[in-house]
Amino acid sequence: MRRFVSSTLYFSPVLALTFTAGCSSTPISVSLSAPTTQTDQGKTIVITAKLTNDGSNSGVTWSLNGPGSLTGASNFGVTYNAPLSVAAAVTATVTATSLQDNSKSNSLMLTANPAPRISPLQTLPNGTTGVAYSQTISEMGGTPPFTWSVSIGSLPNGLSINAGTGAITGTPSGGGTWYFEAQVTDAAGVTWLDSLSIQVNSNLARGNPIPFVSQPLIPDAAAPGGPGFTLTVNGAGFLSGATVNLNGTALSTTFVNSRQLTALVPASAIATAGTATVTVVNPSPGGGSSNFVYFPVAAPQAAVNFTQAQGSPIAAYFATALVAADLNKDGKPDIALAYSADVAALLGNGDGTFAQATGSPINLNQLPWQGGATPLPGALTVGDLNNSGNLGLAVTELQNSLAIAFLGNGNGSFTTPSTYVAIPGGSSTSLVSADFNGDGNLDLAAGNDVNGTVLVVSLGYGDGAFNMVSGSPFGVSGSVNSIVVGDFNADGKLDLAVATVDLTVAGSGSVIILLGNGDGTFTQAAGPPISLPSASAIAAADFNGDGKLDLAVTSNGRNTVSILLGNGDGTFTPATGSPITVGNTPDALAVGDFLGSRKLGLAVANFTDNTVTILAGNGDGTFSQPTGSPVAVGKGPYSITVADFNGSGRLGFATANLTDGSVSVFLQH
Repeated sequence: MRRFVSSTLYFSPVLALTFTAGCSSTPISVSLSAPTTQTDQGKTIVITAKLTNDGSNSGVTWSLNGPGSLTGASNFGVTYNAPLSVAAAVTATVTATSLQDNSKSNSLMLTANPAPRISPLQTLPNGTTGVAYSQTISEMGGTPPFTWSVSIGSLPNGLSINAGTGAITGTPSGGGTWYFEAQVTDAAGVTWLDSLSIQVNSNLARGNPIPFVSQPLIPDAAAPGGPGFTLTVNGAGFLSGATVNLNGTALSTTFVNSRQLTALVPASAIATAGTATVTVVNPSPGGGSSNFVYFPVAAPQAAVNFTQAQGSPIAAYFATALVAADLNKDGKPDIALAYSADVAALLGNGDGTFAQATGSPINLNQLPWQGGATPLPGALTVGDLNNSGNLGLAVTELQNSLAIAFLGNGNGSFTTPSTYVAIPGGSSTSLVSADFNGDGNLDLAAGNDVNGTVLVVSLGYGDGAFNMVSGSPFGVSGSVNSIVVGDFNADGKLDLAVATVDLTVAGSGSVIILLGNGDGTFTQAAGPPISLPSASAIAAADFNGDGKLDLAVTSNGRNTVSILLGNGDGTFTPATGSPITVGNTPDALAVGDFLGSRKLGLAVANFTDNTVTILAGNGDGTFSQPTGSPVAVGKGPYSITVADFNGSGRLGFATANLTDGSVSVFLQH
């Protein structure tokens, strides 16, 4: 978006032009002075006349030859009004003639310039990490001298702009694309702003991959007071030397292959009820911690018994997304929440109550190139986006083609980013993070929720900035409702499963499998997409215990959940008893062992009937609804997350309720 910002005209020092008319013996002379001889279209110049040896002090008359107009004429002054619109610089001559002797006159030539503007459709060249960069922003029109700055956004780390020339120079220190608004102000006080970007390609050495842990852990729960046992962890990107960590403490770990590790869990780790957090940490360089998976420690139960936490529901207008994670490293699950035009961290007290973190909420600042659309949040993901060891947040904007990555400070507060992530093609209600190219930095994948658009993959560089991967955006059919990450063809490379619908065809829907090539690009799996009417939310886990990832997909127009059993090659087969009827308009789901039965189940948020349906897994890909389900929650549950918010050893859940603007937190004891 381009726009003018005009400020008061100010010039210093005053430019004086003096001429003597006629021959040297003529006693009367006319001189003219003005603060400048050029200005911008629509601006003004005040001209002053002075007569020498004019005893009558009668002054002058004024005339104009050329474009523009004169106003406010007096015997000794006049205002020149530059024309309102000029395509190129034009000149005009203002003449002052002595009233006492009309043979005595003098003239001043003035220039009217087009208003300054940054050259439209300008593309700044890419830079490279560690390589000197120099590029001057192209400008047209205006009255020199010019003053340059960056008004919104930021230049890549290591670069700066010369205020006098508009030259961007320096040596980029990190990869990614930085979006910013360049501003130029000319001597006439007119300012022009325009949106630009610079992509920096990283040539830094690749690190070890960030590992990815799939569900379930084997076993995925334990009873308190039991003996030590061997824990099997499946996923992708595991290296020799990787460790399985339980609540941040490394366990004695055995490397099986890049997709499996085993670890010894001592009896002391499960002596009392509680829920542990399991991660995998790859060795440096790069490497780092995986996503986390919960390990409940509680006696098995036959029914679920949820109660609403004290202080719940929590007011949160237009709550669209939430994720449970330990944002302040105190061992208690917190909630990252996207609502209204904000994101916030709700820090858990360990008893199911929460306190808003210092610095929350953070406003999703409206950017000038957004065209005035309110920055309502769409989707949310949690991850260490800058390799700091602290969890950060990435959130999409529902009405704008971008995501923002907030960098975690390790205490529940976040640093506002210096750049943004472009998601061309429309708004997005789906966002996931993982290391798709195995370089040791988290990447992002987002889908657009307008029909027939694209899925965008952006590669991270560990500095909070991202570049769109080569070949992205990837065309997918229909509107992307949800995305999930997993290694669906067992090649050690992360893949994507995408739930889509065709907005032009009632009841349509499909699941598209995009197989990762290991470099951040994806290839659609062989065969047509999996037809699934009204496909909405999607989750991945091994529900039948065969070591192959399966899918659970809601159909919000049919009020069902379909279980698709993985064949290990990127193809899937419907499970026996699928689809499963749940509540009305199931818009979200999450995976967890809610009974402590060592069999994964599902929690399904039903938007229209304001409930959460709990499905207990039978371990063979079939499910049943236990006593205590469904659970009544706030109005319009739109997103759901699972965690043990009260340390009981039993998983609870939280929902973001769009209709009544609240967050509901439910516990098991």
